[in-house]
Amino acid sequence: MVPLLFLLHIVFIRLPGADSVRTFRHLTTESGESLTIPCFYDQKYKDHVKYWCKGQLWSSCTIMARTDSPQSSRKVSITDYPAQLVFHVIMRNLKTSSDTAIYWCAVEIGGLGEMDDSQDLVIEVKDAQSVRTVSWVSAERGGSVTIPCYYDQKYKHHVKYWCRGSNWNSCSSLARSDSNQTAGKVSISDDPAHLVFYVIMRNLQENDSDTYWCTVEIHGAADDGVYLQLIVMEATAVSPKQGELTTALQQTESFTSSTQQRDGFTSATKHPTGRAVTMYPSGALTSTTNENLNTTQSPR
Repeated sequence: MVPLLFLLHIVFIRLPGADSVRTFRHLTTESGESLTIPCFYDQKYKDHVKYWCKGQLWSSCTIMARTDSPQSSRKVSITDYPAQLVFHVIMRNLKTSSDTAIYWCAVEIGGLGEMDDSQDLVIEVKDAQSVRTVSWVSAERGGSVTIPCYYDQKYKHHVKYWCRGSNWNSCSSLARSDSNQTAGKVSISDDPAHLVFYVIMRNLQENDSDTYWCTVEIHGAADDGVYLQLIVMEATAVSPKQGELTTALQQTESFTSSTQQRDGFTSATKHPTGRAVTMYPSGALTSTTNENLNTTQSPR
């Protein structure tokens, strides 16, 4: 059973030593959706101005939002959370042609002859796919998460399963909708009336940080699915520390390398929605596409 998985190409930045601004390297979302991008930075930048820039070249990119300017654009907004050393950029109503581009998380340094600090990422906007989930999930150590996996009507009566591993053709199945559910580490429940199945992971630890897959079993053909990245952090932290980002990087790079060789990042049918959620010990689903970081929502 080899899954043909609609891949969300999320690749963490390379950390050559101590990069001061960090984010994903590649995010994908559906046309018409909103996308939240987390930009992590070091303590030394806590009080600096942050901004979001669009363009292939850093030297000529166009600034779209700044933390020291009033938020007037309905398209893009930026919010700094200095206590957590992260700023979030929200892009709304994304379009395939106009919003697929290279963007930059940037920190203004100031001072004569000093360059601003930044990290680039690629955002791709794709048409809707048959299996969809959130882009990335962060969770606190010891907490639980509930992850929604959406699917099309044609998969209403199919078996669904949850798989772990950076290699798409050798991931380990952790739970299936056609198996008896126990009150253990992982459980799965299908809600065909709403075309979604939920995966619950409990008592999360740092070694649970990995790549996971929402998958639909297809008899007589390749399975269909999508992956997301889970990062588990200390309960006192909201944004991943550099060491945790490095761990996630190591877990995703081997996967990314193999999919680059196989797909060349060119398939227009291998990307799910690009929303992001943050999960807390209570299990509440907090959508970071909201203006309020702590607004709780149910999955759509």
